[in-house]
Amino acid sequence: MSVSRSATPARKALLLIDFQRDFLTETGRMPVARHQIDPLIAATNDAIRIARADGIPIIAIGNEFRRSDRVMNLLRRNAAVAGSAGAQWDARVPIDGVAYFAKQRGDAFSNPALGIHLKEQGVGEVVLSGLMARACVTATAKGALARGLKVGVLRDAVADLSDRARDAALARLSRRGADVRTRP
Repeated sequence: MSVSRSATPARKALLLIDFQRDFLTETGRMPVARHQIDPLIAATNDAIRIARADGIPIIAIGNEFRRSDRVMNLLRRNAAVAGSAGAQWDARVPIDGVAYFAKQRGDAFSNPALGIHLKEQGVGEVVLSGLMARACVTATAKGALARGLKVGVLRDAVADLSDRARDAALARLSRRGADVRTRP
């Protein structure tokens, strides 16, 4: 028995992960390495521009941790608690008109609505931009790979607490099968 396959290749989607004030501003509770912020934002905005020009869907994903999760919030320095100023999207990465999905764990697929949305859009490849490389970017990449999706990670559009942490996470993702690259 043969399986009929569509002649149309699966679409890509650009996933923007956790571009929130607690991770990107001077007063943030858990900021990435300061010297990574400007290049991260520039590379992400370039990726958004390319995605829009190429008709690639863009999806924003943000942490919205429950206030009642006291122990984990303490470990996260109370970063990105739902409804807090720090959980707000950083305006330097515009998301007007894009789908937004909240998450309460590292893997964006922990919100089942994301997987449903991607399937409805015919997405077979996700391209990741965001923070933290060793945490939410890695968890989301693993979640996507486990669901049979191709995964691209935009090297210049990913940040972490240090260059070492970011580079080690990107190397691990590459070994797991993610395509670490510079363009969506």
